[in-house]
Amino acid sequence: MKTKISIMLLFISLALLIIYGVDVIVSQDASHNEKSSFLHLTPAVRGGVLGGGAVILSIVAFAISLREKSTLVVLLLLVNGGIIIAGMIGLVTKEGSTGSSTIYGTIGLGILLIALGVVKIFFTRKR
Repeated sequence: MKTKISIMLLFISLALLIIYGVDVIVSQDASHNEKSSFLHLTPAVRGGVLGGGAVILSIVAFAISLREKSTLVVLLLLVNGGIIIAGMIGLVTKEGSTGSSTIYGTIGLGILLIALGVVKIFFTRKR
């Protein structure tokens, strides 16, 4: 039961990250209006709600299924972290902004999710 709840939370997290990425792409292709994306959110609100929500859901899913063995939970944690890192690297290469602490912090959150996936691999392997 705990594993199913964790998998549901991680799929919701993945959906939030995909919506976030599509919204960023749409807002970059549209005019330079601050709310030009399909969700009509500012970048700060979009990052806080969609990105932050995805990270929080992933961490909660990890905590719920910590003692349960599930390769799907591990895979989804690794994918969610990878999507966050890839999105930030794509943003840096497209816009050329490298000095923002927001970029480093967000990449750090992606690394955290990948680390949680690796910890879960080793933690459940001992069982």
